[in-house]
Amino acid sequence: MRRLLFFILVLILGCAPTVKLVPLEDGLTVDKEKLTAIYKDKDVQILVKTHAWIYSPSDLPYYVLPIYLEIRNLSTKDIYIERKDIHLIDDANHQYNPIPPSDITSMLTTSIGLSFGISYYSSPYWFGYYPYYPYYPPSYPDIVNNAFLFGSVEPGAILKGFVYFQKPPNYQKRVILRVEYRIDNETKKVSFPFEVQK
Repeated sequence: MRRLLFFILVLILGCAPTVKLVPLEDGLTVDKEKLTAIYKDKDVQILVKTHAWIYSPSDLPYYVLPIYLEIRNLSTKDIYIERKDIHLIDDANHQYNPIPPSDITSMLTTSIGLSFGISYYSSPYWFGYYPYYPYYPPSYPDIVNNAFLFGSVEPGAILKGFVYFQKPPNYQKRVILRVEYRIDNETKKVSFPFEVQK
């Protein structure tokens, strides 16, 4: 019964419209047509792109909010970034933490299926084969393979991938993506403001 309720909830959420986040200029280099915002200083370049999911499942933005993140280390020291260092804040001060990719794949693969194939059957009155189709739930390796993997970024290296969030409610007008990173025992914070468009 719980699985049935969860499946119905996923279908309802799947019918919700996608959310479009348009970057706002706030000390950032912004391309509103490509929905891209870039922060750069002497140590790091951080690129954030919304509405960039082109993988499987193609309807993933109907369920969650995938945000592409790219961190380029321009320094001679390692940069460290962890899952707890990234979150969204909406204009009502609600915080959205990243959703692990495994939680998303398990949400999407929980469904109801029918089985059908061929199996042998015999009785005193009849023998032979009848159809039986086995049901295999879908798998979505792109969600994991394209996810942002938190950890250290070596000098000159690029760490990139998607970070997944809950979608903000329809009544929110703005959200801010906050990114923290550590370099040389110093924590730095960068904010990426976005306008929420339906």
